[in-house]
Amino acid sequence: MYRPTASALCFLFVATLLLSCNSPENNKPQPAAKADLRQTMVEQLDSLARYSVPMENYQLNSLRAEYWREQAAQQTELGKQISARFQMANELLNAGKLEDAILEMSKIAQQLGGQLNDQTKMLYELLAIAYLRLGEQQNCVDNHNPASCILPLKEEGWHQLKQGSEQAIALYEQILAAYPDDLQSRWLLNIAYMTLGQYPHGVPTKFRIPTAAFTSAARDFPEFKDVAISLGLDVEGLSGGAIMEDFNNDGRLDIFATSYGLRDQCRLFFQQADGSFEDVTAAAGLTGLFGGLNTLQADYDNDGKVDILILRGGWLNKGGKLPNSLLHNNGDGTFTDVTEAAGLLTYHPTQTAAWADFDGDGYLDLFIGNESSKQDGVQLSHPCELYHNRGDGTFENVAAQTGLNFTAFVKGCAWSDVNNDGRPDLFVSVLGNANRLYLNRGGHTAQDWQFEEKAAAAGVQEPVFSFPTWFFDYDNDGFEDLFVSGYDLRRLNQVSGDAAAEYLGQSPQAEYPRLFRNNGNETFTDVTAATGLDKVMYGMGCNFGDLDNDGYLDFYVATGAPDFRAIVPNRMFRNVGGQRFEEVTMDGFGHIQKGHGIAFGDYDRDGDQDIYCTMGGAFEGDVAHNVLYQNPGAGNDWLVLDLKGAPVIGARVKVTVHSADGKERSFYRTAGSGASFGASSLQVEVGLGKAESVVAVEVAWPGKEGPVSKYEGLAKDQYHVLRK
Repeated sequence: MYRPTASALCFLFVATLLLSCNSPENNKPQPAAKADLRQTMVEQLDSLARYSVPMENYQLNSLRAEYWREQAAQQTELGKQISARFQMANELLNAGKLEDAILEMSKIAQQLGGQLNDQTKMLYELLAIAYLRLGEQQNCVDNHNPASCILPLKEEGWHQLKQGSEQAIALYEQILAAYPDDLQSRWLLNIAYMTLGQYPHGVPTKFRIPTAAFTSAARDFPEFKDVAISLGLDVEGLSGGAIMEDFNNDGRLDIFATSYGLRDQCRLFFQQADGSFEDVTAAAGLTGLFGGLNTLQADYDNDGKVDILILRGGWLNKGGKLPNSLLHNNGDGTFTDVTEAAGLLTYHPTQTAAWADFDGDGYLDLFIGNESSKQDGVQLSHPCELYHNRGDGTFENVAAQTGLNFTAFVKGCAWSDVNNDGRPDLFVSVLGNANRLYLNRGGHTAQDWQFEEKAAAAGVQEPVFSFPTWFFDYDNDGFEDLFVSGYDLRRLNQVSGDAAAEYLGQSPQAEYPRLFRNNGNETFTDVTAATGLDKVMYGMGCNFGDLDNDGYLDFYVATGAPDFRAIVPNRMFRNVGGQRFEEVTMDGFGHIQKGHGIAFGDYDRDGDQDIYCTMGGAFEGDVAHNVLYQNPGAGNDWLVLDLKGAPVIGARVKVTVHSADGKERSFYRTAGSGASFGASSLQVEVGLGKAESVVAVEVAWPGKEGPVSKYEGLAKDQYHVLRK
């Protein structure tokens, strides 16, 4: 009987590592496209997709599977042949060719003797997840409904085609019989039983996850429902970005979404007068604008129409030399790609950027955080970029001049006026290294531009393994606080195991997020544990808003990892009076497909914020449907403020009310799209709690000597247009 060697087993293990995307140079790559700057963006993207090298792009799983099939056919040594076939089966799984993957893995298992042991355990784990994913594909993707994949699964979300989950259960019980401490298999066993409506009673007692794990911590939080299907917004795709914004100035929020694949079409939906949505992608001139892991909006030219930025190439390393797109809003329902004309055409891997008027000249500037890394012993250097807006529709890269042309593996960035001096400061989340905080010390002329890196002194260098980030004033003290999500690369093949450990009351091994309270003196205090956020989240997408209109900002973290075994709920946290956070994930938010771009906004104009989420993973076959969580309302008062006065992003808003208890309270917001992965509406949506009346709204507009406008006599529970 054949027994694989240690080196062969190591090779099998490496096949499942999510970031090992490359192969030796003799992998028959096609010639790389050399982009002609005279081409249109559509032509460039088509060319880049056509000539993309499969072994330099971990998304091209079908082509990668064929490569390994050829390699296996060429091998005469049994161990190397099985290793190549395992690689092929893994790529078939990633490509969504699940029956083929299952067949090949089963053959390999039989060839290795059909025994579960230390040498074959990984193979059995992948076979089990292939069956579980088959159940997801047949039920949650192909026969999607509003309850699909949302924990705790309700009857309408149970799988009607049961074979996938049944086979997965048999394999997980076999694995757990031999390895009872395998928390990841234990978690996935419980999920598999849940998909069949057999949790908790069907789960063997010794492997059961307590029902408390799937129960909301709040008794009075409203349950949200996914209404994307009924509105035609349940786009199927991979990971991507999301924007909720009024793009045609009709007073109704529209939806823009991207998907990660090299030939995945971006989608634009205009909301109609009756509340329905129309897909206007083709009519808007967006056909052929493919890809984009993230997207965000801004009125970069101050013409009163909101434009779109698409970011491409994130995580792809060698294969990530893709252009971003700046889409100018023409005001007639169409957009024009002006990337090259605006001076923004470069080729760097990225998925994070942020807009702010850093020099106070009245025009929004743009920071782009690029991903530098070392791969196959070669340093891939992609300096970050800071584009100064010239005010004529063009930009100039001034990163070197300002000291922001550093190289790092940047995964998130956010502007905020940390010290309330009227100048936006920049926080940068660096994956695998110390994070950075650049305080804006400059003036209004180019000679005076200056940033000082103060993360260590401010106490905000952690977490070391970080990803999305944002500033928000969670305690309503007038100073913006900082959240940084953990994303531990060392454990991306144990995401479900860490979830199980947390729900079982054990200590997960992965990096925690950080919540830093702003002390008001350019330093921060780590209040993660004190506020109840010492949890492992594996956050990718994210955003924040006041879902119950109590005046305090809540947040949503979209979770996951490329690994198909990363089946964990996206997580919602409710702010309790600015003192702590309680988890309300199980109030309709616990979607177990991978989450990415998150956008908050009151799409139905009823005064409370709804949430649009872009779902799907990184691999070719890890598709899912986007969701729109409709807010049923909590009965509190509110204001929605449509600010008119360029630039809007960065405007600081203070709302003071007479509360029902007779006290006067103030709530603080900053106009912008929110967190670093997802883009909320630029309109300022403020919960007021139980308010008798609005005393005043004060808006500190961004820009050189930006005015402070005061508005009195505004009615509560209304939309208001506020002009500078």
